[in-house]
Amino acid sequence: MISAYTTAFNLKNYSICFDEVFSNWLYYFDEIVVATFEEEYEETKQELSKSKYSDQVIVTARKCDISDVFWEGKLKNHALRNCSYDIAFQVDLDERVSGDKKLLKRMEEGLRQQTFPCSVMLPTLDLFEDLHHYITIGGKWYMHHKEGCYRGAVNFARKEDGTLDHSKSDTCELIDSRGSLIPCVGKVDFSSNNWPKIIHLGYLNLDERNKVNEFWGKIWNHRKTGELLDTWERKKIKTDSRKKPHNLPLPLWPTIR
Repeated sequence: MISAYTTAFNLKNYSICFDEVFSNWLYYFDEIVVATFEEEYEETKQELSKSKYSDQVIVTARKCDISDVFWEGKLKNHALRNCSYDIAFQVDLDERVSGDKKLLKRMEEGLRQQTFPCSVMLPTLDLFEDLHHYITIGGKWYMHHKEGCYRGAVNFARKEDGTLDHSKSDTCELIDSRGSLIPCVGKVDFSSNNWPKIIHLGYLNLDERNKVNEFWGKIWNHRKTGELLDTWERKKIKTDSRKKPHNLPLPLWPTIR
């Protein structure tokens, strides 16, 4: 069995259909754990309770302050710590899982056979402006053991004075208790047909993306400069001629509906 874990906050500022999100995740996973800020717990729990899948969703909260540059990793780690199962899958609200469920189960079985905390890297397709085009393909350590694994800033990104080297960490790496990176025992190639992959929807609507970046731009600048400035503005994202067709069949991801 597998736990999916994520974070949710500032929900009043975003338009998210949780039925649409959860109907995809629950096709693959057995529970969903959502971590939020302590002061937003009741609001988040109430919003998620509207979903018809809420009985499979655990909402948990941690006291975090965005003036702490490491807050995002701490919140994701709190979600991980509240997972029920030893195989966990970190996924964001603007990400969908695609691929053959049987192959995902093979990945799960492979992880269970390992006697040490480890992970599997999955590719990420960044859709751009519509469902037919993408702009980049990346990868992350999405699937891993729970025990012995944590989310936070990798140790070599922490300077001697305790501050963050933003060029080496987004504060959310998969690490052990000493801050070292967790070993990756498998990597799924994007060109491998039917193998699980992540579809990132964050750039489907550029107006929405720019609205989201009003918050995240300040966070990224804080990590870079050490200053949390309400006046800082990120450059607007516009259409990009580099986008290209991915030629994957639609629908791009399954649901339980």
